[in-house]
Amino acid sequence: MRLLLVLVALVSLGSCTDVGLYAVGAGGAGGPDRAEFEATVCTPIASGEAFPVKVLFALEGGAGVDTMLREEVVQAITDTTTQQSNPGISFGVVAYHSIASGLLGRFTTDQATLSQAFARYNAFNEAGPISTRAPLKLAASIIGGDMQTGCRGQVARTRYYIVLLMLNADDSCNNPTFNAGIDGRCDAFARAGDIPRCTECELGKVTEELRQLAVRFNAGEVTVQPVLVRRGADDLARFQASAIARAGGTELYETNQGAIVDRIRTLNYGSLQRALRLKRFIAMNRNVRVRNTKAPSPGLVDSDGDGLPDQDEANIGTDPILIDSDGDGLGDGVEVKMGLKPQPGNIDVVRGCSYTLDTDGDRLNDCEERVLGTDACITDTDGDSAPDLVEFLGDTNPLIPEDLNDDDRDGLPNIGELEAHTDPTSADIEFRQDRGYGYSIKEIDPTPDGRSCYNINAYNISVMETLQRASPNDTGRVILKGTNDIYLYFQVGRENDPRGTGVGRISVETVRFTAPSTRRPRGLIKLDDTRFENGL
Repeated sequence: MRLLLVLVALVSLGSCTDVGLYAVGAGGAGGPDRAEFEATVCTPIASGEAFPVKVLFALEGGAGVDTMLREEVVQAITDTTTQQSNPGISFGVVAYHSIASGLLGRFTTDQATLSQAFARYNAFNEAGPISTRAPLKLAASIIGGDMQTGCRGQVARTRYYIVLLMLNADDSCNNPTFNAGIDGRCDAFARAGDIPRCTECELGKVTEELRQLAVRFNAGEVTVQPVLVRRGADDLARFQASAIARAGGTELYETNQGAIVDRIRTLNYGSLQRALRLKRFIAMNRNVRVRNTKAPSPGLVDSDGDGLPDQDEANIGTDPILIDSDGDGLGDGVEVKMGLKPQPGNIDVVRGCSYTLDTDGDRLNDCEERVLGTDACITDTDGDSAPDLVEFLGDTNPLIPEDLNDDDRDGLPNIGELEAHTDPTSADIEFRQDRGYGYSIKEIDPTPDGRSCYNINAYNISVMETLQRASPNDTGRVILKGTNDIYLYFQVGRENDPRGTGVGRISVETVRFTAPSTRRPRGLIKLDDTRFENGL
């Protein structure tokens, strides 16, 4: 085992901390009003809908491509699209000759739509000089548009894979009419009569521009895979395809007519494979607020977990056991924070979103995220590894990274206050010494498929006696008095990428506390990996 890091929210205490205060399984100082968890958690598998693969087939067609060859190409792609078991993979189709046409300029999994695109490929009869440059330029437009309009968090985990099927050599440098805007440095080769160098230069440049979309839009990866169908000795086509492969981050694949199906079907359509590591583990009791709280108080009860303590709700006329007192889909705490009116009778309409959706699974619905300004399809909008809900309830800014800020100047950065579940707006050192959450994290042996795993201990988590309330999801279930919902966030991302978009896993655990001394479950609460579900 390797020791990764001990994340202890009480790092500033030094010798003031009693060794027995947070002993594992001891229940913390003061006994039963503090919960403790021990979890074994692994990073998620980089596959499925959380790690999409978007494949764009760019197929040479038109004049000179016989019917049998077209049928073989369609068969190869049909087999590929129908036999993929990854639910996160989708496909687009482009045909080209002198110009490129988007037969399916968006990505889909619908086989009927794909079949229609294949039929259009069979009917594609354009004639003229071949431009392999054209489909690369069109691919940049299609993929760039997808990145711009897609969920930022999902785009960061997406692998874009362009499969370029080449049958003939590119002739774009000889035909500037069809290929406006050839790079001046490449065109200089053409003016000197060196067409092969011109096409090598231009195809490499256009391919590199396509790959750079990943940098521009913080996407996971863009690669271009040329597949050259050998139909005779065509050294120029091989030379050009090799240039595309070098710029596209791949190697040239060649095949013969009659073997296209096997070659296309066996390309690597796997998800983006980058090692994920633990970035941060945060525990949060949704039912306890710690605004300017002094020891030995455990904090302020927030029975409905809307971000407003019960005592505040009584003062402003909202219901302490209803997250959304006016029934407009926005939680009371969100409305107060953003200057709206949460009292019954005040309906706020937020257009362009759905109150019933929580796209990123962070427990803020999409309309609440729109009002707060956070991203509804990524758990951690600002990339500091603190989920948006934690920042909202913890009184930090979910739009600005908090790991370097110390708003109350008490020596603990705002992100540390979130980890310790203390107040980032007041110098509450004494409260932190008594009530700050603590963490111990050790890296353990990886899974057989190489995913990182960790043993995590989160302790000294205060629990309080909440009011009995109805379930917020309208099931008719009664949530008993004293029920605390404790959220355990396991935030992972790419190594050495502190601001990169990662993936969140969450476990919501219930601990019931009845004053003065009854807590259920008792003792150390142990969790395994199956208790954590994937978010975005």
